[in-house]
Amino acid sequence: MIELKLTPTLNVPDASAAAQHQKIEKSAREFEGLLLSALWKSMGEDIKDSSDGDSSNASFTDLGLQAVGSAMASSGGIGIGRMLLKALEKQASDNANPDKGQSNVQGA
Repeated sequence: MIELKLTPTLNVPDASAAAQHQKIEKSAREFEGLLLSALWKSMGEDIKDSSDGDSSNASFTDLGLQAVGSAMASSGGIGIGRMLLKALEKQASDNANPDKGQSNVQGA
């Protein structure tokens, strides 16, 4: 299995934050993998349906879809994992520092 690093952990301040970053990164990567797998499986079914039941064509289609999926994964996917990672880390940061996101504006 190919291990992708979406972002470096060098900018994470402490060990617990680094561990949380790695968990979030792994979850984002796995989620993107599941989405890509479902996408390619759906597209493959459409291709197989149009092959008129030719089993050799279906086998080559499976191999081709697998190769495309592997190539996408090795190049970093389509960016869903990175977007999800950013959003989840922002949410985790906001939850860790609830006062940071609020303004200090008092009554008007």
